[in-house]
Amino acid sequence: MGNFAVDQFLAWVTVGLLVASAASASAAVPDNQKPRVASLNLCADTLLLQYADPDQIASVTWLSLDSNLSPYAQKSKSFHHNKGRAEDILRLKVDLVLTGASTSPTTVAMLKRLSLPTLRIEDANSIEEISSNVRRLTRAIHQLPRGEQSLQQMTRTLNAVKNNSRQTPRAHWPYAVFMQPNGLTVGPGSLSDELLSYAGFRNAANLHGLQTYQRFPLEGLLRSNPDLILVPKNQQQYPAQAQQLLEHPALSRVSHRHEIAPADLICGTTRVADVTAQIAAKRNQVTNL
Repeated sequence: MGNFAVDQFLAWVTVGLLVASAASASAAVPDNQKPRVASLNLCADTLLLQYADPDQIASVTWLSLDSNLSPYAQKSKSFHHNKGRAEDILRLKVDLVLTGASTSPTTVAMLKRLSLPTLRIEDANSIEEISSNVRRLTRAIHQLPRGEQSLQQMTRTLNAVKNNSRQTPRAHWPYAVFMQPNGLTVGPGSLSDELLSYAGFRNAANLHGLQTYQRFPLEGLLRSNPDLILVPKNQQQYPAQAQQLLEHPALSRVSHRHEIAPADLICGTTRVADVTAQIAAKRNQVTNL
């Protein structure tokens, strides 16, 4: 067995021991002692709905009811909904409140005055930050084994995709670009840019020095002539002028186009592994032209 194989084997053994230890610790906590949690942030909603027992969920935001924003919109219907304000949950029995970047300082201050424990879930801009959020949340709600299992699955999927893409030198990778309504794109340091790298694509936005949520002019996009354009799945129930650029006839020159459900990327969760695998599958089509 080579050094790489030995290291990989030892890594999996270590992960297995950590999960077993976490499962043992979680099993020691009776269901009636697991915290009741309210979320005042959409991305915290998503993690809470993914990992908590139903009895643990005291409230989630009204945004989680929107299937364009949340992959758990249907599940969310079973719970109390709030508008992201502290006063919305004061009459509920709550042991922990989840906040985020969108939670107002006034709300956070009120929660502190009420001596309600809080956990801030940061926006995830990388795979590493997704892992950190999942572990912090699942540890706080005594569901760490669920978190570790989903992170293992995410890692396996991402590593399989990465190993396949690394068989081709990076200099030969095709170009792709994320395009959002109003022509906004994503650049280096973003989660979407990292997913492109896993899938074996170079980001066409980087050719123009564009940063995340900067506008990619149509002329520049056409000059770049990316092999793949990634766009949000068109939501017919919410037509808007911002979508018109994505339907511009000139974009028909792009060889391939792939639609991604906004709910799968708007918040960083382990679902990004499946999104990456889908992008990698498009890469195989592009390179086989």
